[in-house]
Amino acid sequence: MTAADRPSHTASSESILLGVVLMRIHPRGGRDATTAVECAFILPVTFFLLFGLVVGAMGVFRYDEVAALARQATRYASTHGHQYRKDAGLPVGTSADWTAAIYDNAISPNVVSLDSSLLSYQASWPDVINQPGKPDNWPGSQVTVTVSYKWFPELYIVGPLNLTSTSSMPITN
Repeated sequence: MTAADRPSHTASSESILLGVVLMRIHPRGGRDATTAVECAFILPVTFFLLFGLVVGAMGVFRYDEVAALARQATRYASTHGHQYRKDAGLPVGTSADWTAAIYDNAISPNVVSLDSSLLSYQASWPDVINQPGKPDNWPGSQVTVTVSYKWFPELYIVGPLNLTSTSSMPITN
């Protein structure tokens, strides 16, 4: 096909190819720094949200561990009441003795990723009906255990946050 045979309104393949190559070599000017400006606004927000999501997930994990410790301690206290101490040949003890036993046998061995120095706990029993001030550790009574943890979020933006969980069960033994 000669140049005379070609229609006048179509471009030759050589000129199209040359135009594509020129466009790739010489981009349109005037927008050279837009990517840098967009990144300057978007990347800090993106990373803040990403780190916030990770730190929030770590907080949920720590709260879940505090709740599990409270449940485990309550389970232990529920099954190690007055009758258990009597059957095991242990002295009846006081609420301080019972609380120390709960920590030593149920809380301390199950702490996985929490700092023990930031962990606090409290166990309580209702008073005996006819003896106010004396805790009731007999089967059928309720035991309540509260575990708290002072959590400092890893980004140090806020803190400390108190993560607290309370669990209550009837004493079975």
